[in-house]
Amino acid sequence: MKNSTSVSSIAWQRSLNHYPAGIQRIWYLALAVAATVALYHQYYVLPSVLPLVIKNLGLSLPAFGLLNVAISLLGAISAIFAGLSDRLGRANLVVYGVLVSSLITLGISFSTNVTAFIIMDLLLGFEEGIILSTTPALIRDFSPRLGRALAMAFWSTGPIVGNLFAQFIASRTLSGSASWQSQYVIAAIIGLIVSVICFFGMRDLSASLRGQIMMSLREKELLEARARNLNVEEALKNPWRQILRPRLLICVIGNSLSLVLLFAIVLYFPTYLNSVFKFPLAEANGLVSLFTIIGLVFALGSGYISDRLLVRKPILLASAILAVIVTIFFISRTGQPASTSAGLMAVIIALFGAALGVLNPIWAAAYSETVEDINPSLVGTGFALYGSVTRFVSVASTLALTAVVGNGQGFIAWWWVCTACMVVFIPTIFVFSGHWNSAQAWAAVRTREQAEGLDVGTSIEAI
Repeated sequence: MKNSTSVSSIAWQRSLNHYPAGIQRIWYLALAVAATVALYHQYYVLPSVLPLVIKNLGLSLPAFGLLNVAISLLGAISAIFAGLSDRLGRANLVVYGVLVSSLITLGISFSTNVTAFIIMDLLLGFEEGIILSTTPALIRDFSPRLGRALAMAFWSTGPIVGNLFAQFIASRTLSGSASWQSQYVIAAIIGLIVSVICFFGMRDLSASLRGQIMMSLREKELLEARARNLNVEEALKNPWRQILRPRLLICVIGNSLSLVLLFAIVLYFPTYLNSVFKFPLAEANGLVSLFTIIGLVFALGSGYISDRLLVRKPILLASAILAVIVTIFFISRTGQPASTSAGLMAVIIALFGAALGVLNPIWAAAYSETVEDINPSLVGTGFALYGSVTRFVSVASTLALTAVVGNGQGFIAWWWVCTACMVVFIPTIFVFSGHWNSAQAWAAVRTREQAEGLDVGTSIEAI
């Protein structure tokens, strides 16, 4: 009986009644990031082996496009279920979600016809819609506000690193005799390893601890004391009624519009640079790699700076304005491809990487804090809304791009659409919680510390 209880405890009971500190907290954050990377690696296997799948299974390019749309739609629907993490906890959803996704990925490698392949991919898309909307809430739980942006920056590297993993492994393991199935097997094995590590190592804050706002680690004991007095059932009542309010809808729709430019760059830039600016395909891909590297650097750098300044909105505004300016300048060069050197294009793409690399982590930090100000017990539901709306807008933008480009308007019309979307995003920044001025933000923190009886220091421990 004792052994049975022990196994059950390991398998399901992951709640922490005390807020972790030091290396333990960093470990939980690292596991959440690792799970995100593993899931995105599985997601990006198909693009890395698409020519082989087309050749061996007969998946046509139009069918591939429709499959992507269907996967996004299923992910948009399933993301809603990520809201269950507020009641059930995040860790179990992530642990068993990565396990199931890995088994589905392994199952894809056994597909012998295009119908089975499509069905398995749709299942994978549905599963990942839930988990990829749960991981940012888990990141929030283990990152006080003074370290939130940097923590979200590491989380935002998930799709980038996952894609790089898929490309790197394919380039090293795909030979003339290798099959497309090998890439799914490798991704599944990596995912299974991550799920085993998470099974034994991942933990979750109790519902009462999750339902608190934590500014810094100095509040650890106060947080635990407040948690003991929280009525969890009352806090979790009518979650969607609390979250579905204009303020949060404006936030997530604005973010989704800002991502339209990112989707276009990631999916179509190599082809566009090759066909319009006549860069060799290898050089075009190299330029897009520069975009990725710069984006990673600026994501982490901006997260650190945002936490030191304790402001989000000015950084979001600056990055959005930069994105608009760079896009307009890029459009102006489209009419002068012959006079656009590789060096100039590298500068343009680096600026794109800087602007868009900043947006996602800082937005996620600002959004999580805005949801907290409404009800910290419902951050999971807030990110479920984010995951669902983002995927629906992704589908809409894909269909709109096809219509705009396919009707003879050309890609230049789509770049103007991207510019307009970013302009519309700018006023949504003003809806977020938080200060515009760093001095005011820090003054508010010190006032809060004094009210809680903490010694006011010149610096506060963050991530």
